[in-house]
Amino acid sequence: MQDSPETKIPCILPLAAKDVKDLRQNPGYSNVDIFTYEEMRLATNQFRPDYILGEGGFGAVYKGVIDETVRPGYTSTAVAIKELNPDGFQGDREWLTEVNYLGQLSHSNLVKLIGYCCEDEHRLLVYEYMASGSLEKHLFRRVGCSLTWSKRMKIALDAAKGLAFLHGAERPIIYRDFKTSNILLDALN
Repeated sequence: MQDSPETKIPCILPLAAKDVKDLRQNPGYSNVDIFTYEEMRLATNQFRPDYILGEGGFGAVYKGVIDETVRPGYTSTAVAIKELNPDGFQGDREWLTEVNYLGQLSHSNLVKLIGYCCEDEHRLLVYEYMASGSLEKHLFRRVGCSLTWSKRMKIALDAAKGLAFLHGAERPIIYRDFKTSNILLDALN
């Protein structure tokens, strides 16, 4: 049992991505699973409104579980499923950028892309679920902050490690949306 949370930052990177047609023909990365839309519906209990973790410019993010009932043989995994809003400001290009980059990058302080769904007009991203939500939620809640100063320092150090990894990559990556709402925490102890 750890006494401070693991800190992770989502990594949305601003480089040109291949098109959806190319992704469908060459599914990409061996460490990223490809899900059907029906599997996403099962994982979120038909996209129930009470499963929504939050909403942003990309669309709604649902809590879900991928297990034997969703995909036979799959180890039960809690996930966050981000569904692209077709009427939103972001589109296929931004969705593909996340698939392309997170499909290649792996670091203990970056949110893991578990998989994606690209079926018909549906675009979904499946991430590891971060049980304690965003740092913003903990720092700016109305009823006192639950983070000790030592946990805050650990979170700051972990976030810096994630950024250092991106900046030190073979092709350095500048993460332009670094803020407390985008710093995600696993289970707080």
